[in-house]
Amino acid sequence: MVKTIDNNGVILIDPEQENKVVAELLFLMNSFVSIKTAETVTTLDKVTQYRMRKAGRFPKLYPITYLGQRKAYKILDLKNWLENPVSYRQSAE
Repeated sequence: MVKTIDNNGVILIDPEQENKVVAELLFLMNSFVSIKTAETVTTLDKVTQYRMRKAGRFPKLYPITYLGQRKAYKILDLKNWLENPVSYRQSAE
């Protein structure tokens, strides 16, 4: 159960639970996260991510803009990598 706070008729998520709720929503939506966010979560810099991606040992990037100039990871791919980084293999799509 999510704790809420009534702020003058506006229902807000308790700030102590907000991050957990947002994370769950991102997982449910299989959102995209930036390379920078992946650096923070995995502690791997972008060069190491690149090398591991090329070897098929790190999630692939997806274009998220019309021309494909900006790319991001699917959050569930990163979650799967985090659960077992040693045996992770990119899915062939």
